[in-house]
Amino acid sequence: MNVLTQQDIARHAWIWAAMLGVTTLSGTIIFACMMPFVAVATVTALSLPRTIGLSALGACWLGNQILGFGLLGYPWDVPAFAAGISLLVASVAAFFVAKAIAKNMSGLRPFVAAVLAFAAFECVLAAYAFAQGDMAMFTFEIILLIGTNDLVWFIALWSAWHALALFVPDWRSDTRNLAQ
Repeated sequence: MNVLTQQDIARHAWIWAAMLGVTTLSGTIIFACMMPFVAVATVTALSLPRTIGLSALGACWLGNQILGFGLLGYPWDVPAFAAGISLLVASVAAFFVAKAIAKNMSGLRPFVAAVLAFAAFECVLAAYAFAQGDMAMFTFEIILLIGTNDLVWFIALWSAWHALALFVPDWRSDTRNLAQ
């Protein structure tokens, strides 16, 4: 059996964090900035230690904002910046909800974490929207679209994390041990 050092394990975690960022930001471009914030928050919470997970989540959010304001032409005004901050706050809330469930990832628990993280994400965004007096983004159709997008991304990213174990010895146990 190959014995890995803490540096090897940390390197695995940072590589995975970078892979998450590249993948989700590429998807953001392809799908017109429909960033899977909950999927990223959940997968980082379940597979990475808190500091690296929050760093990866923050980097994905920042990349999304740069793409949105730079490439996709988001308006450079206070409401747009505030909406961006609300996405970060909602993503961090989703991360911590998923992290609270991460102690035991057997069975359907990762999917339960994703569903509860989505609920936390939507609650934070709803509170922001309510405070702004604009609940237009909270129709059943829009929530279903966002939830479906996040679910598909969660399944893909969670599967990729498991698939990496086929190529990198001790991948799951390394990053999972750090995530606890």
